Amino acid sequence: MEVFFGAQEQCAVCTGGGTDFWFEKNPERFANQRWQIYGDALLFDGYSNWFFGPALPLEVQSAFTVSILFAPQGFSHEGDGLFSACKKDAGEGFSIRLERHGRIVVELGFGGSMIRFDSLRARALPYRWNAVTAVFRKEEGWCDLYLNGVLVNRKQFRRHQPLRWPDASVYLGKYVDGSAYGQETEAGIFYGLMKRFCLEGEALSDRDVKALHASWPIEKQIGRIPLDRSVYETDLQRPQYHLIAPGKWMNEPHAPFWYQGYYHIFYQANPHAPVWDNIQWGHLASTDMVHWEDLPPALEPQEQGPDSDGCWSGSALIDKEGCPRIFYSAGNDGEFPNQAVAMARATASAMARATAKATATALPGKGKLLSEWEKYPSCVVRQQEGWLGEFRDPFVWLEGDTYYMLVGSGDADNGGGNAFLFTSPDLLRWQSHGFFVDYDFSINPEVGHVWELPVLLPLRGESGEIACHILTFCACQIESDVVETYGFLGKWDPKRCRFERLQEKPILLDLGKGTFTGGCGFVTPDNRSVFFTIAQGKRRGEDAYRAGWAHNGGLPVELSYVGEKLRIRPVRELDCLRGKKLLDLENVSLSQADLLLSEYSGNRLYLHLETAGESAGICAIYGDGEKTVVYDRKTARLDVLDKSGNRIGRYRGDIDRVELDGEDVILDYYLDFSMIETYLNGQKSVTLRNYMETGTERSLRLTGKMQTVKRLELWEMRPVYGKEA
Repeated sequence: MEVFFGAQEQCAVCTGGGTDFWFEKNPERFANQRWQIYGDALLFDGYSNWFFGPALPLEVQSAFTVSILFAPQGFSHEGDGLFSACKKDAGEGFSIRLERHGRIVVELGFGGSMIRFDSLRARALPYRWNAVTAVFRKEEGWCDLYLNGVLVNRKQFRRHQPLRWPDASVYLGKYVDGSAYGQETEAGIFYGLMKRFCLEGEALSDRDVKALHASWPIEKQIGRIPLDRSVYETDLQRPQYHLIAPGKWMNEPHAPFWYQGYYHIFYQANPHAPVWDNIQWGHLASTDMVHWEDLPPALEPQEQGPDSDGCWSGSALIDKEGCPRIFYSAGNDGEFPNQAVAMARATASAMARATAKATATALPGKGKLLSEWEKYPSCVVRQQEGWLGEFRDPFVWLEGDTYYMLVGSGDADNGGGNAFLFTSPDLLRWQSHGFFVDYDFSINPEVGHVWELPVLLPLRGESGEIACHILTFCACQIESDVVETYGFLGKWDPKRCRFERLQEKPILLDLGKGTFTGGCGFVTPDNRSVFFTIAQGKRRGEDAYRAGWAHNGGLPVELSYVGEKLRIRPVRELDCLRGKKLLDLENVSLSQADLLLSEYSGNRLYLHLETAGESAGICAIYGDGEKTVVYDRKTARLDVLDKSGNRIGRYRGDIDRVELDGEDVILDYYLDFSMIETYLNGQKSVTLRNYMETGTERSLRLTGKMQTVKRLELWEMRPVYGKEA
């Protein structure tokens, strides 16, 4: 039988014995699912598209041949099913799986146990057509595996031994163990194009297999198929003016830099599925840090490279010769420690194209802007000290004529996290200067046993001069319930390689309890220290998987130091997103302002509130849910309350008080579908999530003790992606 993918949504095929056999599409229970046809091939999206059919007929037990023409768009660590009909607990069935780095794996079940073997002599290549054929030869007692016209392995077994086909469904494009039937898994789904599937009730000869492969367009390039943002256009949870991946999985943004008129930022990506797996570097570019354009992934794991098990977070800089360079954590589980620092640089051709486009008024087409990166062949720094196996997220910068690098780790002596400091004259030879900061872990247990994403940024005062520095880091391996991003203010002396803290306990930048995390930063050409974060999804993994996307970036913020206080505010470029002004009120009562505010609802809103009142708050109402951000002047506490009035934000005591020193309360409130970000007088932020179970729009209300609302502005915010951008 043979399945052709194309215009037909459901294929009926016929076995040699004349029995009708149907493959059906899986139920459409994914919120943003889409079936996409490319010519006469179907795109399996890696998480929501597959076919299934009834148990196979008995005539394929003795000898059979399975052939598949496919073009991978990505690989997963667990492996993805091209074809499967298995019950592993009974040792029954047959499957062909595509595993990471293009390895093809075949499983055979004769009852009692499964035999596994793989494509030792070759790998399936991404972004091009590949042909795989497995020939089960019962009488000879072996199974042959062909890949692109080459016999790549042969597995022998006892002659005349029939394969046992299970009483279980058959799958195309997904691996399913029939032993666990009914238990949906978030793995095993093929990502790429499939054009042909053939199952024949006889063992093809070597000549016939090679002739079949020769008739197919094997090794023909098809290129990378970009993720389609339009799939999510009607999603009521997905932000539209925040930094966000085009689809699937996004973790922390990192490595921002500016080059030839464009801001670049990268992020931990899994374009295969909305789960954490096979991590690589996604890439976005912008002229204003607001409107982002998708570029091809910058880094992908390579089987024979230093990063075979993942390209983890890092940073970027422009070196002394003007070349953009990336430093990242290279994962290699074949070594111990399994984490080291690797380096890549933009290719000369990519830089030439970027320079040629430097005067353009709009971003060039996809793939034209620093879209090619070449890796240094070996790691540049390997771990020698600290918690072995905890050594990641290099942050590199140039100061004077010296390169500096921070790498997150942990201190075996005091038990707490820390970062190592390295220096180099040329980015290749690095000298260690030990841990970067000295602090007492016994009174700071919340900072965790390991630090990730250490970042050092200068903080400028009102005069524009550097007043101090901030060392930010993400606490990891903590005893508390969620990960947070902290910061130590201090004085940085590059000549002495010394950082002196200005406080005993670190600052908590955001009080939303674990939504604002995974920070990175850089200094813009106009000397602003800008900080990016990941906004954790905060919903069940199953819900994110069904939606087809997980997590997004927070608003980029400017960090400064004014009046001996850390200041945090969204970058000024966000003002360009203000669309229609819905309300503009001055000196009205709370009841009047709230009544007028109640007339408006939406999913992309900005609210500015000023009052001299004793307390002031803004409540978001979304379906059956509510969240209120409120500031109390007497307690100097910025709080988050749920619908029942329970406090759900983060508050450690006096260290998290926000003193306004007689100033009016000023709240800047950003609503973007499931995102809420609130900024209090430019001193503290609160980042929250609000997922709607019912309804289509959110509304806002005012709360607090304020006789007069001095000023209230309500704006619609424009999206930055899609047709409306």
